[in-house]
Amino acid sequence: MLLQSFFSLMPMFACLFWAVLLLLDKQRNLPRKYLVFFLFISFVNYLTHASFFLFEHKLFAFLDNIWVFTSLALYPLYYYYIHLLTRDEKIDWKWLWILIPAFLLSLFSFVLYFLMSENELRYFINYMYHHEEGSIYNFSTLVNLQILRTKVFKGIFIIQVVLVVVYGFRLLTNYNKQLAEFYSNVEERDLTQFKHLLFAFLFASGVSIISSLMGKDFFINKGHLLAIPSIFHTTFIYWIAFAGFNQHLTISDFQKDIEEYRLQKKQLTKALRTEQQTEENEHSEERYDNIAKLLENIVVGEKLFTNPDLRISDLALRLNTNRSYISRTVNETMHTDFCSWVNNYRINHAKELMSNSEQSNLSLEKIAEDSGFANLTTFYRVFKKHTKQTPGEYLKTL
Repeated sequence: MLLQSFFSLMPMFACLFWAVLLLLDKQRNLPRKYLVFFLFISFVNYLTHASFFLFEHKLFAFLDNIWVFTSLALYPLYYYYIHLLTRDEKIDWKWLWILIPAFLLSLFSFVLYFLMSENELRYFINYMYHHEEGSIYNFSTLVNLQILRTKVFKGIFIIQVVLVVVYGFRLLTNYNKQLAEFYSNVEERDLTQFKHLLFAFLFASGVSIISSLMGKDFFINKGHLLAIPSIFHTTFIYWIAFAGFNQHLTISDFQKDIEEYRLQKKQLTKALRTEQQTEENEHSEERYDNIAKLLENIVVGEKLFTNPDLRISDLALRLNTNRSYISRTVNETMHTDFCSWVNNYRINHAKELMSNSEQSNLSLEKIAEDSGFANLTTFYRVFKKHTKQTPGEYLKTL
């Protein structure tokens, strides 16, 4: 019983732990505040499960109606969390419509709950959650409507999972692409880990569906078996909160960097050609080649790539042009994005340092720093991505 109580409550305490930690953290930006709200909804969701396994049947019968809302709200809410990270700088209340299915089905469940007698409520719970034998034709209309509600719930849930994963992945991919076109170092800026979380969501929904098919009664008085879904959901919540806690750059920060560039660009426009003149020539192959040569001259010649925080806006200001023009030049002439293009020079410089016998006493950390990488971890990751081998493996080939 103690083991069952522990695993019943564990996901709830994971939500509570991270909610408190996020509230106490000094960097309480909008996405973090929203994540606290998401964890609160998750807490209520897991409270319903805990009430069942702790044999609080009356409480469970009531909370089950709220669980309908929380379960159908979590996926849309997480999608909007991604939206806050990648698009919206403030809450757009128009997005409340994504909670309409959860609200309406929960309201429908509550109406039936208050209309049902105690016997009807007991029949419904025994049939749905304890898998007791019985024909739906022998149940009252209210009980059958509740059973129908559970089927509608499953249909909506599956549709939500697919839509959130597909559209969430698209948002993250587009945002990461924008970052790679602006920063030469996207470490701790991009949202790749949130892509992994979306697929974890897909897996989590699979575990929930399997657990539902097995029935909650399957885990009663079997603490060792209850540990499996409990540990999984606790780990899942921990990962979601940990990723959010360590995500420092938001769309607001990104927009500030872009706005800073625009202000600097505006100050220089008096001495520069107009944007109209730039646009008239931006499809000229000759101009692309000229810009490409100028870019290489300043990035390689002046070793600007050794600046770990080099941005495309820095180059745009140096060349008296706009960043979108440089971005297109890199894309169409170098056939890559800005981040990968700069990292290629950094990797080549690192190889030169490792191959130079006079520099043989340099540590990998020093080589990474001199090549323009923010840290050793980033150096290892980028080096492996570009050369298909680690720096250590490369050194052995020399």
